[in-house]
Amino acid sequence: MKPLSKMDLLSKGLHNLAENKKGLYSFLLAKFEKYARNELSIKLPYYEVLRANSFLDDIMELTDHTVYLTLEDLIALLYHQFLLQVRGAAKFSTLGQKILNKKIELAEKEQKIVTTFEEINPNHWALVEKKIPSKMKTKQVTVEFHRKYLERGEIFLYDLIKISPKFSMTLEELVSILVIDFIQEVEKGNSKKVMDQIIKAFEQT
Repeated sequence: MKPLSKMDLLSKGLHNLAENKKGLYSFLLAKFEKYARNELSIKLPYYEVLRANSFLDDIMELTDHTVYLTLEDLIALLYHQFLLQVRGAAKFSTLGQKILNKKIELAEKEQKIVTTFEEINPNHWALVEKKIPSKMKTKQVTVEFHRKYLERGEIFLYDLIKISPKFSMTLEELVSILVIDFIQEVEKGNSKKVMDQIIKAFEQT
């Protein structure tokens, strides 16, 4: 099975089940691993990072700095809210398709069109337009999660692959998409409403 994240937690879990380990030591080890914390590293475009930090500054000013949020806190919050959405999703495949469509949409935005003069047939040259990936500067952000939450994310992706074998996405890509989509929603002008939602969600954690 293709790794669903750099940690590849699902494959490791399936391997341990296949070995069918027994005994007190194995039981305690499994308990420890379940509540252990793992780091998830995602890459975000620099602009999205700056926009997110500006949004968080606005939140802290709005609350007279009684709420302190970092970019890592925001990422963790968005991911946990997504897991709640997965749990309550009426149609599992519909949510997966929305995520995949968002991945495709973001990938298209990250491309630029270039025009080159190429030989398309012998002795026949023409101007040809091509889409190529933009060289976008990114920043790596690392966030700590309980292992069980990361496993749930991998299971979500694995279930989608079972429904549609052509589905392809890693957990790092999924979390990155959630963050970028959130920031773009803020840019549409709903920042005050979104701030209130984030503050409420953060206070409930």
